[in-house]
Amino acid sequence: MEKIFTKKFPLLILSALIMTPMSSYATRGAVDGSKEQIEQEQAKAVMGNVYGAYTKLLPFIYSTNPQLSSTKLKKSKSELIKNLTDLSELFKSAKHADFFKRPGFRPSLETINNHLEETIISVQSGNTIFAQKRLNVLGALCVSCHSQIPQSVAKNAFGDNIVKEQRDNFDSDLSYANYLYLVRRFDEARNFFDKAINDGLDKNSRYSHQELMSAFRTALSIDTKINFNTEKAEGFLKKWEGDKRLSNNDRKMFVRWKNDLSHWKGFNRAEVKSIPDFISKYLVKLDMKKELRFTGEDDVTLFVASGVLQNFLVENPSSDLAPEILYWLSIVEHRMSNTYFFSLGDLYLKDCITKYPSSPYAKKCYQEYADSIEAGYSGSSGTDIPVEEKKELARLKALLK
Repeated sequence: MEKIFTKKFPLLILSALIMTPMSSYATRGAVDGSKEQIEQEQAKAVMGNVYGAYTKLLPFIYSTNPQLSSTKLKKSKSELIKNLTDLSELFKSAKHADFFKRPGFRPSLETINNHLEETIISVQSGNTIFAQKRLNVLGALCVSCHSQIPQSVAKNAFGDNIVKEQRDNFDSDLSYANYLYLVRRFDEARNFFDKAINDGLDKNSRYSHQELMSAFRTALSIDTKINFNTEKAEGFLKKWEGDKRLSNNDRKMFVRWKNDLSHWKGFNRAEVKSIPDFISKYLVKLDMKKELRFTGEDDVTLFVASGVLQNFLVENPSSDLAPEILYWLSIVEHRMSNTYFFSLGDLYLKDCITKYPSSPYAKKCYQEYADSIEAGYSGSSGTDIPVEEKKELARLKALLK
């Protein structure tokens, strides 16, 4: 998901955790009901505090205007730093909650903590443009957790706080759509995505083409990654594919999406009885297609697969399959994400190596991480990996068993 459009927002990741369900493919890695209830309540309490601090930053996170460079904001710089610091401290406290120690959540929480620290430094140093971009991206980190929560867990779990945020508090339909997506009000989010897309297709739109395509992808993910409803996904694509305002390249993207979606017709997550078989059928072939990033060719498969794997990890945190799933989630993330500020895919790989060094997949995770770092520091003049990164690679390699 592109960074500009993954603007969603943090906290409620676990305000969504009141219930104690298990999926049809739960394994011996699943937590027992009473322990699950305690962990969810503990996490909900922590994240409720996070939500209160986060709402004070909403104007910055969702704004497409350079808020930090305004005269008014320069005068309230200390207040902004205080709000960011409060949020940072609350997220740091979250690591003590057992629920956040689950394999799918650990990398996201670590990333948010690092991102907030660096955002505070940017504000303190007066680098307002960079700080504003970091604030805009913060919501993308939060959705990496929110989107992992199975519908069975999230159902009826969000508090009354969310009702307070209305459309008038956001500067565009797109910002509001992303907010609604984050708090899992998907039907409402879909309506505002449609409004934003319609505006985005106009010649004099306020939205960039990157934002427009990211809006399409985010809306498409509702019925693929979240709800696993391929019929609705097909209806969404059909609704827009004939719009004469689409460019030729956009039409080609729609063809790719429709072709990929056709492979998932009638898919039922409840019928996934074996995660290894699921991976073998849908993901192994993508491991050989690393050059096809951001082409849209496998977007639907990546959405559905990430939803299935993340749901499984939430419901089965102690599963022996965790290192294998972390590896494949990293592959998905590397194919879909192009944000400059963080690489959740790399963090999945590091978690795989550090938490499961004896697993056969730890070596695969290390090789994928090393390849990612090398690619990130390669250019026309060759590869120039910083000393710090070389030390980190050596540290990770030494952990392998």
